[in-house]
Amino acid sequence: MNEEILAIFHHKSDNSFLKVVAKDKVISGMLRDELKRCQEMLNSLKKSVSGLPKGVLNKRNKQYKSKIYSYYYLKYRNGGKVINKHITNKEVQEILKKLEQRKKYEKEIQSYKKKIAYLNKILNADKRRGNGR
Repeated sequence: MNEEILAIFHHKSDNSFLKVVAKDKVISGMLRDELKRCQEMLNSLKKSVSGLPKGVLNKRNKQYKSKIYSYYYLKYRNGGKVINKHITNKEVQEILKKLEQRKKYEKEIQSYKKKIAYLNKILNADKRRGNGR
């Protein structure tokens, strides 16, 4: 008897929110709206990231006839190939800003992917029980 009560209690504590989702159309609708919003944001962020440069900016020093010259280059992968692209001094600040922006967007992308997975889990758990509409 005690084991049965523990099993029911454990089941209720883990899934109490999912039962509310299954019974309440308003909450279920809100979760679907949030899922749609998150997917739209994810697509928008992916599109923005695709237009930004990837990789890291490095500075290289070369010596020629007792004089040292320095220049910047962007290092990134294209498929399996490592690309080193020369960057002019005028472009350095702009490239740094774009690389920072890309890094920020990529963190947001990971955050939205986690939210989407969580929302899908909640909404699909309702369907697995046979309560889906």
